[in-house]
Amino acid sequence: MSEPPQRAGQSGENERFDATDRFGAEDRPGAAERPGGTGEFDVIVVGARCAGATLGALLARRGLRVAVLDQATKIRSTLSSNILQADSLAFLNRLGVMERLRAAGVTTMSHVDMRLEEFRCQVAFPQESGDVGGAACIRREVLDPVLVDAARASGAEVRLGTRVAGVIREAGRVTGVRAVSGGVETRLRARLVVGADGRNSKVAEVCGSRMYHVSPGERSYYWTYFEGADTGPRSTFVFHRWGDRHMLGGPADNGLYIVGVSPQRHERESFRADLDGSVRAHAMRCAPIAEALSGATRASRVYGIRRFSGYFREAAGAGWVLLGDAGHFKDPAGGRGIGDAFHQAERLADAVGDTIGSGVLLDRAVAEFGRWRDRTYAEYYGLAADLGVAGPIAGIVPRVVRGLHARGKVDGVLNLLSHRASVLEVLTPARVLGATGGHLLRAPGQRRATLGELGRLATTEIRRRNAMRKPVFQSGPAPRPVQQDTPEPELSQ
Repeated sequence: MSEPPQRAGQSGENERFDATDRFGAEDRPGAAERPGGTGEFDVIVVGARCAGATLGALLARRGLRVAVLDQATKIRSTLSSNILQADSLAFLNRLGVMERLRAAGVTTMSHVDMRLEEFRCQVAFPQESGDVGGAACIRREVLDPVLVDAARASGAEVRLGTRVAGVIREAGRVTGVRAVSGGVETRLRARLVVGADGRNSKVAEVCGSRMYHVSPGERSYYWTYFEGADTGPRSTFVFHRWGDRHMLGGPADNGLYIVGVSPQRHERESFRADLDGSVRAHAMRCAPIAEALSGATRASRVYGIRRFSGYFREAAGAGWVLLGDAGHFKDPAGGRGIGDAFHQAERLADAVGDTIGSGVLLDRAVAEFGRWRDRTYAEYYGLAADLGVAGPIAGIVPRVVRGLHARGKVDGVLNLLSHRASVLEVLTPARVLGATGGHLLRAPGQRRATLGELGRLATTEIRRRNAMRKPVFQSGPAPRPVQQDTPEPELSQ
């Protein structure tokens, strides 16, 4: 059994880090590692994907000695929706990698074609100062190597082909990791170990981080890429959610076109029997995607998530912290995994960079990071679950969005999907009640159903907010966060 996590701030009020006292002259942070020997760093980041590589770059630019470890020998594709919103693109621009991504074939989308039940609109993405596009689809085999190179260029030591077998503990504090590379185990020490190693996080496991607010997903998701699609005069992201159907599409990197499909509940098993035919049949039901694919050819296998659970994990303890999917995962319906990783990495880099010299302050900083994470993502966790519900979404949502569009305020909805606006800033009580009242005037015979739905929504929101005040920990074995469904081999190129 893993040891229970030690809470930040319990390592002793007088404990401080002093590199000159703790490390010998030959083993200072950043000293060359000897096989089977030791290596010393300020921060060890486990995971070299969009969360870990980004954090490594940000910390190294602050002058910290950083090691970024990943068991993969080469950064390849990984399970991801590959969708980035405006805030994520702006972050990549601040990081200084947008030009490199453009050179690697990345383009951005300027407009969105959004359908929620019977409401549909085609509008430009809202842009703020510093934005470089409304959205983009960047495959992870394109995005992640650029982020790894940025970490290296910033001064982080990136070690691929390095598996973390466990953590090192001293007096109840995590002080490093046991890393295996080429069959040789090395003890690497650091003031802080960051688990950015995804949903099946090894760092979370060995640190004893518990799951809470676990929410089983109700849908399955599949996506693939086409080449030769007709994207029209404007680069447009398609997001359609009607009845029990959920589809997305849009231009991806290197001239590809992504198509994402969530099968209806009654067809989940039959969908898998013929993935190619099923994806195409769904695509033909969505007019803008069908038009784009009229002369296109499928260029990749069909990727899938068959089952999953959303969750939070305890974010931090003495000497360790979790980042990205390692600490929090929600329904993929909103496509926010990459954006959340960037958002968290930027916040954590500031917290760690300001406190790395003191164990007490560092523990407090990562504990506060965890509280910030839970406060920030609580409502978006519920929003993603609402978008990913089996069957139709709540009728009040398209009614409010329709009203906002009529008043020229639909930007708020798009900012909500990119986490630049909160749920209560967009779905305000006044707007919800106004849309409900208007609907009752137009359809008085639906009074009971409409008021019943409104009551259920209010009850659910109150329950969610109350639950987030005190974690409800998962009892029994932790669920497997994601069950992939990839029965197809990759297409030969």
